[in-house]
Amino acid sequence: MGQILGSLQNVEIDVAGASSYKTLVCLRTSSVNTTVDSTTEQTNCGPITSVANATMGLDFDAICEVSPTGQQISYEDLLVAMRGKTVVSVRVQNPAITGSSEGTVYYHQFLGYITSLTFNQSTTEFINFSGTITSTGSVNVAP
Repeated sequence: MGQILGSLQNVEIDVAGASSYKTLVCLRTSSVNTTVDSTTEQTNCGPITSVANATMGLDFDAICEVSPTGQQISYEDLLVAMRGKTVVSVRVQNPAITGSSEGTVYYHQFLGYITSLTFNQSTTEFINFSGTITSTGSVNVAP
């Protein structure tokens, strides 16, 4: 079984709508967390469990770029979207897909809000930022 390098998996965010996705600038780490809330009732028939719809959250950590390209989404772009309570589109590329399907198949896709954004600076490291985007509505998970 082959392994997939994390550097091959792009996180793309669209803050403007109309499918204008941009790659998250200088990404260091990211994780997509998928969860469902559940309720369990004890009955005389035994325990009955019900689950809600899945929700997703994207946690990321990236380095600030002095001159991001037009194809990169920056800290400033995310801050404006967060302050404006803008619903953003998120997709995480499936790096195992190549050829004509490359760029068309995603592990995860969802709409969400930027629910946290942290700007970090130190005298010994590059300026970086981290944040979380939390889904709203339905989520798409590709096999």
